[in-house]
Amino acid sequence: MNHLVAFRDRQVEPAINTPFFAELLSGNPTTRAWRIAAADDGQVSSGFWSATPAKWRMDYKVWEFCQILEGTCVITPDGGALQEFGPGDTFVCEPGLCGTWEVTSPLRKAFVIRRI
Repeated sequence: MNHLVAFRDRQVEPAINTPFFAELLSGNPTTRAWRIAAADDGQVSSGFWSATPAKWRMDYKVWEFCQILEGTCVITPDGGALQEFGPGDTFVCEPGLCGTWEVTSPLRKAFVIRRI
């Protein structure tokens, strides 16, 4: 078994996500996920995710590392200041993060999710 997964070597068809956010506030987003690798127990997964412009409420139940590859988004935690992210930006969303996530131009990100 090879314990090294190079994303560039994987050809994965994207899955069109069903809405996963708490409440859609504007737009009609299409989201896709390319799941590249996952732990045997399903607790950790990684890959790519894309979305068309829209805004929704978020309520994170997982730990997620994100790196924006294309496009832009604005994340506004409840009670906090908005933060804009674009290509090259990296951040972590922790369980309990609530607020809004707005895709302002077609977005593509790499992710690692750990289910809690």
